[in-house]
Amino acid sequence: MGSYSLGRIERKLEVRLGGICDTRRMAVAGPFSAMFKRHGYADAIDAAGLHMTLRFHFAAIFALLSSGAAEAVVEFRGQTASGAYFVAQVPDAWRSGDRLVLVNHGYDIGPISDNPDFGPAVLRQRMLAKGYAIAASSYSQRGWALFQTARDHRELVTAFAARFGLPGAIIASGGSLGGLVAMQQAEQGDLGAPVTGIYALCAPLAGSRVWEQALDIRLSYDAVCENVTGGELPLGDQAFPYILRAEDLGDYDDLQGGGELALRIAKCTGYGLPGALVTSGMRERYARLRAATGVDDAFFLENMFYATYGLGDLYRDPLKIGERAAISNRNVIYPEERVQRDIRRVDADAFASLDLKRHFQPQGRIGNAKLLTTHTSRDGLVSPAHAHALDGRVAEAQWSRAFVVESAPSHCGYNGNELVGGFEALTAWIDGGNQPDAAAIQAACERERMANPTLGACRYDPAYSAPPLAQAIKPRNDPGAVVDERVSGLWYDPARSGEGYLIEALEAGLVSVTAFTFPEVGSPADQAWFTGLGRVVDNNLVVDVIVGRRNGSFGASFDPTTLQSIDLGRFDAALSNCGTGEQRVQAVPPYDSSRRPLQRLSRIGAARCPGEGVPASISPFVHWSGAWYEADKPGRGLFLQVQDDGRAFLVWFSFRPDGEPAWIIGEGRAEGGDLLFSALTRPVGTRYGAAFNPAEVRVDPWGSARLSGDGCSGISVDYDSIQSGFGTGNIALTRLTTPLGAGCR
Repeated sequence: MGSYSLGRIERKLEVRLGGICDTRRMAVAGPFSAMFKRHGYADAIDAAGLHMTLRFHFAAIFALLSSGAAEAVVEFRGQTASGAYFVAQVPDAWRSGDRLVLVNHGYDIGPISDNPDFGPAVLRQRMLAKGYAIAASSYSQRGWALFQTARDHRELVTAFAARFGLPGAIIASGGSLGGLVAMQQAEQGDLGAPVTGIYALCAPLAGSRVWEQALDIRLSYDAVCENVTGGELPLGDQAFPYILRAEDLGDYDDLQGGGELALRIAKCTGYGLPGALVTSGMRERYARLRAATGVDDAFFLENMFYATYGLGDLYRDPLKIGERAAISNRNVIYPEERVQRDIRRVDADAFASLDLKRHFQPQGRIGNAKLLTTHTSRDGLVSPAHAHALDGRVAEAQWSRAFVVESAPSHCGYNGNELVGGFEALTAWIDGGNQPDAAAIQAACERERMANPTLGACRYDPAYSAPPLAQAIKPRNDPGAVVDERVSGLWYDPARSGEGYLIEALEAGLVSVTAFTFPEVGSPADQAWFTGLGRVVDNNLVVDVIVGRRNGSFGASFDPTTLQSIDLGRFDAALSNCGTGEQRVQAVPPYDSSRRPLQRLSRIGAARCPGEGVPASISPFVHWSGAWYEADKPGRGLFLQVQDDGRAFLVWFSFRPDGEPAWIIGEGRAEGGDLLFSALTRPVGTRYGAAFNPAEVRVDPWGSARLSGDGCSGISVDYDSIQSGFGTGNIALTRLTTPLGAGCR
């Protein structure tokens, strides 16, 4: 994922600065330094950045393109509010609506560079020759920069569009960690233009799971080398003894830090020492360590860097994990017997783990983009096994993959023809050609070789099969609920009866979450509700934005154009078992953040958790379950959830007659072909967050409602309220959502 240089060991190490094609030999006479400066090749982009302060300068340059013709290219540099530097090169003929390529660099542990680069010149030249604009970012964070790259690239594209016009389409590209950034760009969906292609080279497609491998290496090393005098790795603090302290992270490139660390590794394992100095004990310990972790011999020190300095940067940076336990090895099975017995076992905090996954573990939600991933067969840092991380996540019709088969180990060891051939295969596909398989990519490379034989032979092998991902990254085997139709239902914290969440599991890994609660202290309202559409990430629910509404009304006078949004913040849930878990709200003022237990109260249909009884008959109203709204007046509506045993639950989200938010709740039953809710209530009396007191909740009767219709596309609601201002009436509602297990198929 990066590049660096190592301790005082008498050997030479092949180092790839920039991760692809820029190879040199370095005598390892210094500590960990240049080797992890870069992995991949260049930068990334995002769109939409508000509140930017930009420092620009413009320079007209002339680039000799691969066609041999000289074409004017404008270079544009600047810095965005996030702190990231950027550079763009734009052919004179480029116009708004044309294609932009975002070039993303790899892992860089060094200081943020004010001079981001475009990676291999041969690929940059081809992009420009095709008339594409290109742009690259330094990122605003070092190391595992994905906590901020989405913002970095939103701001970059905004700056680019302000100068040159908005691109019509984006190709996201990058090598090593840069390939993962390219995946993030395709998934974030807010760049201002669609990502139509992704060129991900030697990318760790398992995303943040690479840090599981790093933790396994660190803890396995500690277990193997614990009693080797001078061979132990430096300890951290009491909370994280296996993580370097923050004050020790800056010394990777001096003898007292990285050099001393490399010497300790050599004392325990003999790695890098002349054969005559390597004892049988060293050989035995090194063999055990490799057996436990599967670490590649050619990249052992590089992996040790990630297991020490890399993990330290990830855990100690307050803008990343921030001193929380994000990775567990509690249930990992190590194939080396003594390591399995002796290794330190650590548990992860559910939301620290989730935050690491969010930054970033690909979910495959790339829209209509066409994805080409390639790996090199003997990559000891990013195993070709990573290609399996997207299995089942990206449609086969959108994803082509190919592997360069090597005779010697490398990281991202492509040559120029392989790089350009892959890019040409991808762009031809984007432009309407056939989806390329490995043979077609090899053929595209061969066409490049015919024109440029000095750039290298073509080694894409259609017969190559990548090893399983579990061979590179060991399964955690941690408990966690499967997020399926059993997620739908009413949820609450048992200590806070009176408020809760209505959750729906939807198709395509989506989830809707609506909170029914109470207003902040000092508000003139007596209720509050907030809703958002989110996604499933493993056993987690992630809703990035959850908002409420006010300034509406109840009844026929409702005008959705008058609504005002109320931003609560973001909502996450970590589900440990069927029907149980935790919720976290990261709120914005005046609301307070929280982390509390969650327990399911109801279900949709037969989505039972273990131990729940099976009814003698199935209610015909189950398919009515879902969200319903007025198609001509969006902004209010109701959720209906019907269990297989016939219990029906309604939560109606609307407004008081004075415009403040209101929610009405109740349990109903079937009456003929209708659902009758004869005792609806409107709970009031307490306040949001820390001011909530369940003893203050007053359950005020509201009235009744009868639901009729076919329950497929529409229902009719006849209501009769006993509270002032709500009145009596009828509302025709249209289906908005169809939860898993509901609807008319």
